[in-house]
Amino acid sequence: MKKQRLFYLDLIRAVALASILIVHFNATVTGYFTLPHKLFTSTLVQGIYLGDFGSSLFFIVSGASLALTVPPEQSPWQFYKKRAKAVFPLFWLAWVVCFSIRFLSQPGCYTGAKTITLVLTFLGLDNFAVAAGWVGMDFACVGEWFLGSILFLYLLFPLLQRALRKAPVLTWAVTLLVCIPLHMQGWDNGLVAVHIPEFLFGMTFLTLKDQIKAILAPVLVLGLINLPVDEKLLCSMFSALIFIGLAAAAAPLLDKPLPRAVCAKAAKLSYAVFLTHHVIIQRLVRGFDLAALSRRDTAILFCVYLLATYAASEALLWLQCRLREERQKLFP
Repeated sequence: MKKQRLFYLDLIRAVALASILIVHFNATVTGYFTLPHKLFTSTLVQGIYLGDFGSSLFFIVSGASLALTVPPEQSPWQFYKKRAKAVFPLFWLAWVVCFSIRFLSQPGCYTGAKTITLVLTFLGLDNFAVAAGWVGMDFACVGEWFLGSILFLYLLFPLLQRALRKAPVLTWAVTLLVCIPLHMQGWDNGLVAVHIPEFLFGMTFLTLKDQIKAILAPVLVLGLINLPVDEKLLCSMFSALIFIGLAAAAAPLLDKPLPRAVCAKAAKLSYAVFLTHHVIIQRLVRGFDLAALSRRDTAILFCVYLLATYAASEALLWLQCRLREERQKLFP
């Protein structure tokens, strides 16, 4: 039976998507934060980076969405197969298109990349590998480190799902005792361990009683104010707090036909946007003197960026659909 679509998950995914779109626009038009911001900030309370906040919200909402839609009786193999079909074809298609354009328009761009690193691209780990320090350069051109991180979390999902069902308190205790020290040691450059509790929080959220959520919110506020932890852990607490707030307060207020339609559309496009937006803004700023760019022109550029990203994402999904239809004709 098809699960009911929860509006608050679409709303939170839309907020996360907006955060990522804004922070990568900021990074590009400020020369990676060497110039003043002209439209939006890139930092939140306690110095939390807007990009980290958007990513953390995505990890939380991904955990919640999977907990809602994946039946407990589904085997790990079935889960991995479905996730692979959802992730890899669109990624490979976006990579082929963007790599071809970059290879022809920027000759020699990938001269320093070793051919063997194409394996990382095939696995969706090329940007992750660079961010983690596995390689200095590979054939990455679409997406972000986030894709590699979420793939590792997908690997853990069947285990976490079964563990939560049998022993939720023990699952949380083991997760925190393992993940926080690993993160503090810096073994993964903050790319996986710190996000496992976020993912687990999303999985757990659907089963939490309202009384527990009401207690958890002030506990998270106290943690944000008093705990001497790094910005990544602060971001995890802040993102969980905002997730609770959006689900409990904002979603009921905004649960009307237009916001529902807009957020559902954003949720549907979110993966394609994630693959295309960085390529779009990097191309759009060519030819601009970023230091001389006025606030008005920055605003116009932002609007063009949103429209171009929307168009590219729709086109990518359309192309995937057409290719799938052609494949079905050839291999019925």
